This record gives sequence, structure tokens and C-alpha cells, in this order.
Amino acid sequence: MNEHFDFTDTSADHDAASGTNTDDYSDSVDHSLGDTLAAPSMPTMPSMDYVDSPSAVSAPDMPEMPSMTPASAPGVPDPSVPDLSDPPSESPSPAVVPEPALLPEPADVPPPAPEPVDVPPPADGAPVPEDGSYGTPTAWTADWFYQEVNGYCGPSSIAQVVSEYTGLNITDPQQLVDRALELGLFPNNDPSMGMTSADMEILMEDQGVPCHLESSSMQDLEAKLSEGYGVIAMVDSGEIWYPGTETYEDDTPDHALVVAGIDENRGVVILSDPGNPDGNQFEISIDEFDNAWADSDHEMLVADDTDPDLADSTSVDPGLAALAPKLWALIPLT
Repeated sequence: MNEHFDFTDTSADHDAASGTNTDDYSDSVDHSLGDTLAAPSMPTMPSMDYVDSPSAVSAPDMPEMPSMTPASAPGVPDPSVPDLSDPPSESPSPAVVPEPALLPEPADVPPPAPEPVDVPPPADGAPVPEDGSYGTPTAWTADWFYQEVNGYCGPSSIAQVVSEYTGLNITDPQQLVDRALELGLFPNNDPSMGMTSADMEILMEDQGVPCHLESSSMQDLEAKLSEGYGVIAMVDSGEIWYPGTETYEDDTPDHALVVAGIDENRGVVILSDPGNPDGNQFEISIDEFDNAWADSDHEMLVADDTDPDLADSTSVDPGLAALAPKLWALIPLT
């Protein structure tokens, strides 16, 4: 609403005929207001020297408006009003895909072998061999090599199995890396990002070794090794390379390696690990291996056929085993 208030100074000269104001605010003050709002509390202003007090004029009834006086003392932010000076909260970071395991440095001094432990025979699975050893670990000696490049553990482990099953002598993973690139088996076509277990299965079958993935157990692993199956396990590298001293436990299966055998009498798992420069016949306690393997839900890539050289035996010479012809070598590595 519009209200028009005329405050007239009756003691000042006013030329009615001309309608001209002879002074400011001492004669006639013409205030044109829109809808009146309740003003916030303001500091006292100097007097405008009205002759007739404005309070003498009755003000119309006005609706009571909410107070605009701050609820808190000056300098203290009102919690009900957001402080726009603060920077906006950061958006959640996108999920990061775990990177392949970084390769450890060569050890100056080999780690001590775990102390022998008494392990009771399993209720199920393969019977405990007379020497307490499942599989023939030394059969893998001639097949092992160091992968040298981060992300190459999949092709390197597969190369060991292919060498053992086909009689080929693969000492460099680049052949299988190149083949995997041709098949599009690396994320973003980048070998340094590693390879999934499903893509490892494709690559191993492509090289003439039928295989399958399965989630297993220590007892089943012992049985597979005892019967002569080639096995690649998906593990947490930190728990394999730095057992008990891993800086950060991420529970991430970021590494693949060949399980060469298990020695129950000494309580160790023998590995043919391409990611460790000392990984040929590398030994780790059964419990530590099981913990590292559990991070993948005990996933392993298993050859569909057995290799007689890998089955329980104490008389296999690893040099002769590497030279023995493999009748099922089907295709060249191209």
C-alpha cells in the first residue's frame, strides 16, 4: 500500500501561492513510501529538527514483520545461516582401481626358512605323502624366470605353466604380453595395469593349455598338487613378500604366482613366483600363504590335465623333466 504523509512546519514561511518550499525539512516534508517494512535496529541518527514531532501523526496499523535483528552478537556467525565464505565441501573421490603389485627389490640375505611345524593330516582331500610333500616343487625350477616389469605377473605365471606343459622354453614374458595385447586382454590396452584372472584363463587356453578358474581351499590345493595339476594362485603380494610387516593391509589380490608344492612336515608352501627376484622355490609358511590367498577368496587357475612330472614324486630330476617331450604342445607362441 502507498501512504502519503505531509508534515508541515506551521511556524515557517510558506508561499501558498507559489507552492515553493523556502527551506529543507523545516517547512513541508513529502514522504512517499511503498509497503512499509519493519526496519532493522539502526544506530541513532542526528536529529532532522522537525518542529512538529512526527510522532504527533498517527501511523496506520501496519502488519508486524519478522525482526531482522541478528540473533547473535556481532562477529559471531549465526548457525542458521550458511557461511558462504567457507569453500564448498569436496565431492567424494571416485573409486580407484587397485594397481598391480610393485616388484620387491632383490634381498641381500635370503629370508630364513620357516620353522618346522607338526600339521595333522586333513580330514578330507589327498592323503599325506610319506615325505609330507604335495607335488614335485623342483619340477618348476627350470620354468621360473623373473618378470622384471610391474603388471606382468599374469603372463609370466602362464608362461611357466605353458613351458611345463608344452616343453617350450619361455624365459621372457614379452611373447605372451604381445599375444595378450593382440587379444585385447589388458585394461586400456596397457600391460602395466595387469590382467584379470578371467583374461588369464583366456590367454592360457589360447596357448594350448586347457584350464579353468575355481575358488578352492588348502585341502583341495594339496590334492591338486598331489595329482599333478598346474596351479596359479591369486594372492595379496604384500602378505607374500612382506609377511607380518606389510605397511598397509589392503586385502587386495594384486598378484599371480605358481604354487609349486606344499611340505606339511616343514609347514611351508613352495612357490615359483615371477614377481620376486628370489622367487624360484620361494618358501612361505602355510598360514601366511593361506592368508594371502584368502584375499581372493582362494581363487586359482588350474590346468584341466595333469602333468606326470608335477605329481607326487621324490625322484624327478628337474633338468630331465624340462627336457622331456610334451605330446600336447599344440601351437607356437605368436
